Amino acid sequence: MNEILILPDGRYMVVGDAGSVSGIISELIAANTIPAEYDANGVETKEAIVPDSDTLAVEVTADDLKTHAWRLPKARTERLEEIRGDRNAKLKELDLEYQLADEGVHPDGLDKAAVAAKKVALRDLPPTAQSHLAGLNDTDDMAAYVPSELE
Repeated sequence: MNEILILPDGRYMVVGDAGSVSGIISELIAANTIPAEYDANGVETKEAIVPDSDTLAVEVTADDLKTHAWRLPKARTERLEEIRGDRNAKLKELDLEYQLADEGVHPDGLDKAAVAAKKVALRDLPPTAQSHLAGLNDTDDMAAYVPSELE
């Protein structure tokens, strides 16, 4: 059975047959523990600071991963970057359309102002998309969101 661990930064890992959840959590605790300090005589002057395991990773189900508070910010950022990539590709397409409109041979009969308006709408898209994504609390909904400017 594959278990899923989510990390505080929104990344997640699927633990398969090659590892164990407890082993991974133990490794995370060890890596994030601040060691004790000792004086020259070997007397402990400062205790080790061992983080709570639930601040480093949490085991979740696939359904819980879609709505987990640690995952949502990263999923929003990832989706916004995808939207920006799609927007940038569309802007490049509109550069050619603008040139065709300038030459008076646009296939849809658009003039330069109409093509420019489409480009402005695309340039204004990221804040609008970011605002919309902020209201979504499920990664499936985020993945399904396509701004009308990109349809």
